[in-house]
Amino acid sequence: MIDFWLSTAALLLVAVVVVVWPLWRRRSNERVDRTALNVALYEERVAELQAQQRAGELTESQVQAAQQEASRLLLEDTATADAKRAPLTRRVAGVLLVSALVLPLLVVGLYQLWGNPEGLALYREMQDTPQLSSLEALIDRTERVVEVQPTNGESWYMLGRAYMSAQRPADAVQAFGNSLNQMGEAPDVLAQLAQARYFANGNQLDPESVAALDKALEVQPNNPTALGLLGIAAFEAGDYNGSIGYWERLLKATEPGSQGAQAIQGGIDRARERMAAAGDTAPVEQEQGPAIRLTVSVAPELMAQLDPNSSVFVFAREPNGPPMPLIAKRLTLSQLPLDITLTQADAMLPGVTLSAEQSLQLVARVSPTGDAREGTHLGQLDNVHAGSDEQLQLIIDRAAD
Repeated sequence: MIDFWLSTAALLLVAVVVVVWPLWRRRSNERVDRTALNVALYEERVAELQAQQRAGELTESQVQAAQQEASRLLLEDTATADAKRAPLTRRVAGVLLVSALVLPLLVVGLYQLWGNPEGLALYREMQDTPQLSSLEALIDRTERVVEVQPTNGESWYMLGRAYMSAQRPADAVQAFGNSLNQMGEAPDVLAQLAQARYFANGNQLDPESVAALDKALEVQPNNPTALGLLGIAAFEAGDYNGSIGYWERLLKATEPGSQGAQAIQGGIDRARERMAAAGDTAPVEQEQGPAIRLTVSVAPELMAQLDPNSSVFVFAREPNGPPMPLIAKRLTLSQLPLDITLTQADAMLPGVTLSAEQSLQLVARVSPTGDAREGTHLGQLDNVHAGSDEQLQLIIDRAAD
């Protein structure tokens, strides 16, 4: 608060200077201008008298007398002008000085009545405080922000995210609800509100949450939170085909080869496993192009030698092309044996397409470090064509070179 009063004092000083300086300048300028005029008139009169003397119209004594009269008039005119101007200037100066003093005080009073000094103090504190080091401190700070600025929808949204990180979904529901009231039907807020309600209700989607997710997807069809949550809810309800549909839409909007894409693909694979166990088959979307269906397994004699937590990278590449895979999936050794499907949705780079005419090399590589470039054991199949109905068998059966 001391900063506010220091700023007010500075503004008061500036106001006084702004008022007094022009006034002082004006008085000085006016005085100089009036004196200069009188002097000019005096010099003009003297020149006129000298001309008349040269013309023989006036004697020297007459000229001297006339010059003395002109000098007296010069002094009287200057004194009279100053006397007439002084009262008016003093009155104006008094009014302006009083205004300069009263106006800042009036502004301070109105600010105290209608302003937001708490918000100013909080803003100054946020500027001076180092970066927060804990989630609790972030929540405390954001709670204070929304208390001072309850119509700040962005701050309510940030508070909701912080509550979710602190595993406080019930509080997050309230925060996201307030954010929604201020920001309207923003898709991210709708999706986060539905997610908070989902966790607060014991991993159950109520009708309000479903409506929020539908609205979020209507505004933003590829909203990742909405697609991911609907896929999870479908999976837990046993609707594996529905979960695959949501997650495949999410996978298309995710950077190929990223950890997020690998996690989504892992969920799709698990859903396919559940469907296969139930005797169903998961459809492969037509726009994904031709598919490669295979079973990945480990030779029995190697299983005891390998760490079950090791990563397994399954990928297809052109045998005579660059070493960079065209498509790939990441699995865990403990999942094997596992039936998987490779499609263009598993592309490592945008724009990759598969065709039935391509001859591909399939590789499954075990990597205890999780680095796809390094591996201890592998399996390989050559001359593979996408689009075949055959279920290929890819067996990890030898040490890597």
